[in-house]
Amino acid sequence: MYQYKAYTLDRQIIEGTIDAATEDIAELRLHEAGYNHILTLKKTASPFSIEGVFPTLFSIKKTDIIDFFSQLATLMDARVPFVQALWILSEQTKRVAFKAVITKLGQQVAGGVPFSQALAQYPKLVSSQYCQVISVSEKSGDLPRGLRLVVSYLEKETGVSANIKKMLAYPVFLMALSIFVVLMVALMAVPALLKLFNSMNVALPLSTRILVGVADFLINYKFHLIAGVIVVVFSVLWLWKTPPVKRIVDQLLIKIPVFGSVIAMRNICRFCRTSSMLVEAGLTLPQSLNAVIGIIDNCVIKEALTDIRLDIIKGKPLSRQMANVKLFPRLLVDVISIGEKTGTMQSSFTTMADYYEKRLDKRMHKLMALIEPASILIVGLVISFIGISIIQPMYSIYQNLGQG
Repeated sequence: MYQYKAYTLDRQIIEGTIDAATEDIAELRLHEAGYNHILTLKKTASPFSIEGVFPTLFSIKKTDIIDFFSQLATLMDARVPFVQALWILSEQTKRVAFKAVITKLGQQVAGGVPFSQALAQYPKLVSSQYCQVISVSEKSGDLPRGLRLVVSYLEKETGVSANIKKMLAYPVFLMALSIFVVLMVALMAVPALLKLFNSMNVALPLSTRILVGVADFLINYKFHLIAGVIVVVFSVLWLWKTPPVKRIVDQLLIKIPVFGSVIAMRNICRFCRTSSMLVEAGLTLPQSLNAVIGIIDNCVIKEALTDIRLDIIKGKPLSRQMANVKLFPRLLVDVISIGEKTGTMQSSFTTMADYYEKRLDKRMHKLMALIEPASILIVGLVISFIGISIIQPMYSIYQNLGQG
């Protein structure tokens, strides 16, 4: 969290706080918000709050933002004064965290701060590309259109993300179930059965000895195991955030035969849909690419778009530069080339966004068609191994009793 004091375009001094990981990022976001002359910028400790400890319980969801922008556009169309519309929506909002955000937005707008600049202080809620769309629509005098443009994009993005989560839910459930079964058997059933086998002097087969060894390890080293898992998880998360490691991982992920194509297509969908929205809002192609680069989550594609943007600033065509990068499909390059020649770039981006979103959905379904049977097979093998490991000694006991 950083506390700032800056000049606005109309020479007014504005004070506030902005959430950012580093001072450079905070300064960049303030410049994007229109605060070109920053007087002071210093780091401040974030106050303790229950929301900070349990963010998922109090977090503002994308659906909240969608409803907020939709309702705000509707109130503006009904000729309700803008600040009054913000107060109305603040009163109607049930989520406490979002109510505080809307109230602060209303206070800043009432003080003369443009709505897009006020929104830019919440990058986790409203990304920079949305703020740029709203800023352009503010300057053109048609803010409701900009809000609805952002809403349409958010709805499509939320729909794609929801489909991906829905398809991954079943395999994740099966894997969690298999882990739960192994833990319950290892911690509760195996110790009791082991006492029985020892009392009957039963020779344990290899599978049973492996199961007993796993159970002993889980029982004797459970706290070490938990600590180890926590250390590994936090280490992976920390390493993932470091640029060199993330770049290496992204390079490996995009080369995986099935998953790599899904990752690439997901980012291509974002590139096309966001570019369509920004070009329709009135931003230039370099400005649009600058915003698009910020939402691409793969370093390889991000670096390629960064180089392309520099070439476009020099006056080179977008399609020609994209053709030099193997990550971009030939069809996408050809359609953008036609859009450049006919002056219909926005339509080209929209068409390709719709096309690749449908292809991504089909590819995800095919991927899930492979993952679901594999998950069922793995769970079946685990349960079968446990069953065989328990039944074999029991069968030996039965044979001994029969002979006796």
